[in-house]
Order: sequence, then structure tokens, then C-alpha cells
Amino acid sequence: MRERLCPVCQIELKPQVHYGVTIDVCPACAGIWFDADELKRLHDIDESILPRLDTIYQPQVLPYDPPWEKLCPVCRSPLRPYNYLYTTNIVLDTCDQCGGVWVDHGELEKMRRVLQDAHAMEIPPEAKAKMAVAQIEAEASEVRARAEFWRGLFDFLRARPRFPF
Repeated sequence: MRERLCPVCQIELKPQVHYGVTIDVCPACAGIWFDADELKRLHDIDESILPRLDTIYQPQVLPYDPPWEKLCPVCRSPLRPYNYLYTTNIVLDTCDQCGGVWVDHGELEKMRRVLQDAHAMEIPPEAKAKMAVAQIEAEASEVRARAEFWRGLFDFLRARPRFPF
């Protein structure tokens, strides 16, 4: 098996095992390579492990964007950058060939904060129920008001005298 090189530093990645999942860590920049589904598997096992990886592995060099194209440590294909959850400013790199993901040091903690903020913004079930009841009451009130309008209009039309033409 060919050695896996860091897409940023171009040095050999070191395999590390967490909960039976082997990830590859750069000893210089502390970036982490997750083979296909490893990121999800680790998150499913223990969602608190991912941000802890950012504290376990510390960079020995200052973070930087390399002047060269980042290549997949597994198949050496160019990595494609993408925004985590589409709208965040967290840029991860993925390999379209093997499905692996490169995460720069510090991005796992940022991902945790984004998810935590998203959970905090979720509406509690009780509030959703109250909003649904309020919506139903508003629609019922609107139906009653419309019925009153039509009833008044028909009463007016019935009460007016008829003129022979």
C-alpha cells in the first residue's frame, strides 16, 4: 500500500485509531483525512469525539493554503473544496473518486459549533404545537369573518326593494 501524504504539507500521514475507526493525521499541520464514511461513523459513535480531535492533535506549523493543488492521500486525485452544510464558511475538501474528506485543523470544532447553533435554533415541540393551534384559530377566524361578510351581503340584497323594469 502506498504511503498517504498530507494534501497540505506533503508529508506522510500517521494512522490513529478512535473507537475502532482508523483516521490519518498529519503530524505537521494536524489536518485529518477521513476515508469515505469515517467522519459520519465517528460522529454516530460519539459526536463529542470530533471536536476533541482538534485538541488531541495540535499543529506543529502555522496553518496555510498550499500553492499547489491538494491531492487525495488515497488515490492522488485532485480534492474538490466544498462548503460544509452548503451555507457555512467552513471549507472541507473531498475526493470525488474515493469519497474521502480532508479536514484542516480547527474545522471539526467549527463544525460542532455550527451544529450546536442549528440545534439551539430549532423550535421546541411545545412551541410548534402552539404555533399550529394559533394558525388553525387564525384560519377559523378568517372563515367566520368571510361567512359574516357574505351573510351581510345576502341580507342586504334580500332587504332592498325590487323595482319593476
